[in-house]
Amino acid sequence: MLKRIQQRSKNQRLLIFIVVFVGIVLLLLIGATLLSLSALNSGGRVEAQALVPDVTVAQYAILPGDEAFPAALAVAPDATVYTGSYLTGALWSIDTDGAVVEIPATDVVLASIVGLTFAQDGTLYIVARNDPDPRTAGGSLQRLSADGVISEYTSHAFVSPDDVAIDSQGSVYVSDRGSDEIWRFNVGGADGFEWWTPPALEGIEAYEPTGLAYDAANDAIIVTDPLANTIYRVPVESGEAELLYQHGDRQFPPGFDGVTVAADGTIYVAALGQNGVVELRDGELVYIAGNFRGASDVDLAPDGRHLYVTNFDQSSIGQRYQFGTTITQPQLPFALDVVTLSS
Repeated sequence: MLKRIQQRSKNQRLLIFIVVFVGIVLLLLIGATLLSLSALNSGGRVEAQALVPDVTVAQYAILPGDEAFPAALAVAPDATVYTGSYLTGALWSIDTDGAVVEIPATDVVLASIVGLTFAQDGTLYIVARNDPDPRTAGGSLQRLSADGVISEYTSHAFVSPDDVAIDSQGSVYVSDRGSDEIWRFNVGGADGFEWWTPPALEGIEAYEPTGLAYDAANDAIIVTDPLANTIYRVPVESGEAELLYQHGDRQFPPGFDGVTVAADGTIYVAALGQNGVVELRDGELVYIAGNFRGASDVDLAPDGRHLYVTNFDQSSIGQRYQFGTTITQPQLPFALDVVTLSS
């Protein structure tokens, strides 16, 4: 074979050399990529940890299967935790002992769960996307009655709804990341209107109101924005926002997502961009726990001491729809964690 190559013209020999060289380089690159992916997916399961004294972190409940991807959670008045799958629409309840029960047929009615909250009467409100593909638009607000019936709360056509909160009078608020708006609905879902949009900030071009929580101590809605990295308090009556926090151009943007508020007004936020949970203290962030596998939502138990956190582990979702395969695998099993705060 070598002799036949030597008998070819100079240009032919050069072409053969280039083809062989490029082939070797491609093989080396493929091998290096496979080794990198293998190392990335075999690094072990990351476990969350406390970052301040008098706080502990533990795994609370393991979710079934390899498609749970819990993006949202909510704690019922009786301390039962509810969470749902971003990928399948399945909804689970978790009792105080950590026992997981799937709510029947929710994955048939719902395509993708992104937001949850409870009303005072025990009704669970569910923000659902029409399709888990993040490139698509469309979603709805549903509710699950105490007897297990799911029904649509409003016929409003959301672009990309994300979270829901309910004030003391029963008015319902839904954030729409696709339209940069928060919508407010009166009791029963009627008379919906655009209630709030983020005010313009210097140096900020894109806004995405996302996490919502009712602040009973101030009769206000707390709003997070992961693009602007801001936290607002918006009074229910006036709608005139108070900017509580702006990260600006500092390092380590938090990428705020879900938020919850204690009875005394203390604010806890899921910092998805840093996989941590923060407490807002005197206008500054204090990371109380970190190293989560996708901290996308938080909610407090009625006792005010137990803070539940999702491990969304969302990295592979975009890959699944964009490339038709997953490069990084979720760190199974999917689970919720609980942060126990000092008394």
